[in-house]
Amino acid sequence: MIASNEKTFSIRAIERRDITGLHQLMCGLADNENERHFLTVTPERLAETGFGETPSWQGFVVEHDNALVGYATFTQDFHIWSGSARITLDDIYVDPSFRSHGLGEKLMRQIFERAKSKKAYVSWSVQPGNERAIAFYQRLGAQYRVTGKCGWRG
Repeated sequence: MIASNEKTFSIRAIERRDITGLHQLMCGLADNENERHFLTVTPERLAETGFGETPSWQGFVVEHDNALVGYATFTQDFHIWSGSARITLDDIYVDPSFRSHGLGEKLMRQIFERAKSKKAYVSWSVQPGNERAIAFYQRLGAQYRVTGKCGWRG
């Protein structure tokens, strides 16, 4: 439990019962970044890929009064240059009305703890013009490098 300004929050691993709320938060993030047209995953697909013997993704949610108010999702693979597991942060988002409570930092610390337990390297990308996010990540000790990212969808 996290208490901040008389509000109580809990952070825990995402469970199947969270899928609808998670998808709503994902829509909030996509709207916030004016990229809703890129969000094509359905709640059903999230449930199908996030649970079972070998989930494709994992994550944490922030809960307040039985409602989800933030999340962080990640995948795990192998980072060849470091010779270790790599956790790649996919999304981190806190509903704007619940910001300034340190929840984003708490979510990132959960990711870092997971990485530490797996002896994993953590990586993620951020839009170059998102100075607020860059400053946030740097406060957490991240090294920011501008690199060209490419993507392809078939």
